[in-house]
Amino acid sequence: MLFRYFWCMSRCLIFLLFSVIIFSCKEDEIPISNEEVIVENPPKQKHICDFDISDKEGNFELYRKWEFVGFQDIQTGEFDQNTTCSARIAHFALNGEDFDNLLKISLEFEKEISESGNCADLRSFEARTIARIIEGCYEDDADGISMVIDSKGITEIPSNVANTLPVHHFENTFLEYLSAVKVYQIESNKLYLYGKEGRYRMTFLALE
Repeated sequence: MLFRYFWCMSRCLIFLLFSVIIFSCKEDEIPISNEEVIVENPPKQKHICDFDISDKEGNFELYRKWEFVGFQDIQTGEFDQNTTCSARIAHFALNGEDFDNLLKISLEFEKEISESGNCADLRSFEARTIARIIEGCYEDDADGISMVIDSKGITEIPSNVANTLPVHHFENTFLEYLSAVKVYQIESNKLYLYGKEGRYRMTFLALE
């Protein structure tokens, strides 16, 4: 009887010791949460040559300020990255710009006819590029539009990027295309200028 008593007590002690070890290990385990873990996608890297060219609601007329997007292939809709984008990158890198204060290459058409100055009896326009301010006159009617640009209306903007090859090439191309404009087309918030022979048109977005 004594043997059976000690044998039972030994089993009880072993069971208690084993239970203490098991519960001690469970306290050290990392609790598993049933909450869903949401991993946010990192923000998409913005590029200085990216534009939202989707249609916008509104009434858009020629007589306003437009932002130049680039030279767009008429057939494919692709933009020539070697001209405008290269110049934007050069200006961004050398002028210390940030994404919230990027230079806007713009073109503004005045609605009122000038009574004096170089554009007497005509409407005037002003283009602001990377290294120039271009002031001139224009006529628009049912047959199209014609731009009049005199060398006296071109003001060079002092800049450390003006003489870089990408900006120099862009400025000459922009002036060449703008001087040759004969037809304009407005689709939603976009302005297309045609005239120079070739596969590209000048594409602008309406500025608010």
